[in-house]
Amino acid sequence: MSAPVLVLGATGGFGGAVTRELLRRGYPVRAVVRDVTRSRRVLPDHPDLTLVVGDAADADTQSQAVQGCRVIVHGVSYPYHRWVPAMERVTATVVAAARSVGATILFPGNVYGFGPQTAGRLAEDAPDRPTTRKGAVRVGLEAALRKATSDGRARALVVRAGDFYGPTVRNGLVDPIFGNAARGRTMRALGDLDRAHQWAFAPDLARAAVDLLGVAGRLRPFDVVHFEGHVVSPHRELFQRVARLAGKPRLRVRTVRFGTLKVAGLLKPVARELLELRYLFEQAVILEGSRLRQLLPGYVDTPLDEAIRLTLESYRAPHHH
Repeated sequence: MSAPVLVLGATGGFGGAVTRELLRRGYPVRAVVRDVTRSRRVLPDHPDLTLVVGDAADADTQSQAVQGCRVIVHGVSYPYHRWVPAMERVTATVVAAARSVGATILFPGNVYGFGPQTAGRLAEDAPDRPTTRKGAVRVGLEAALRKATSDGRARALVVRAGDFYGPTVRNGLVDPIFGNAARGRTMRALGDLDRAHQWAFAPDLARAAVDLLGVAGRLRPFDVVHFEGHVVSPHRELFQRVARLAGKPRLRVRTVRFGTLKVAGLLKPVARELLELRYLFEQAVILEGSRLRQLLPGYVDTPLDEAIRLTLESYRAPHHH
């Protein structure tokens, strides 16, 4: 019997995908959830899944839940406008819990910390050059994880990826694409569809992340691995594929102008925060994944069309978030 894995944010996009992947491989999972009824609806019904009721950011909840665990999956996510101080606070709690039992923290990273570096694909050692508040927060979170591992009392693995999509991912970026297409409605897109854009199919990201935990002997105590996923170039092609696979090849795409977001930003904090990241939709900031291929020579991505099909299916299923 292997040690249970503690998953925080199990009802979210990354945490949900990793939970399913761990259960599929026969690992027991302990998930900290706030609302049991909602979590039962969203999470698989599985004998190896134990729900612990509590707030993932609460130190007592975590220090009890982490007992006997060797890995903590930090999949907690808050709406952009609550990142400060919520993301810093929960990460500090995760660090303390991991250090108390000598566990490894698995954390999903993104491209925000790089800022608009568009000269070529970015390797793991590309410099941090955040130009946004959220980029600075992400750099800070990774620095906190690095510091947590400096005396050997914990380990951390950051898997950086592009925008998430998939059966467990629901947000204001993917719902207007896949959710609308599944219902035959006009898809909504951000930014310049003639640029490339990088997408991470959450089940693939979860599979790669769990594989990486399995080769921990080849990783540094604090390590970063880039997940390339699907780079769609031009981005327009993604929407054409989604329309075709939804059985509506003539489905239209409406590009949301950033000017409209400015107006919405006066009303909606999330729109205001998205405006800060507009460069990610007007230029291509792309991660390079050769290190993952070296570490996991057997890893293969789900083909893009298949990933899109599974995502569309999840929006049609009765049980979605």
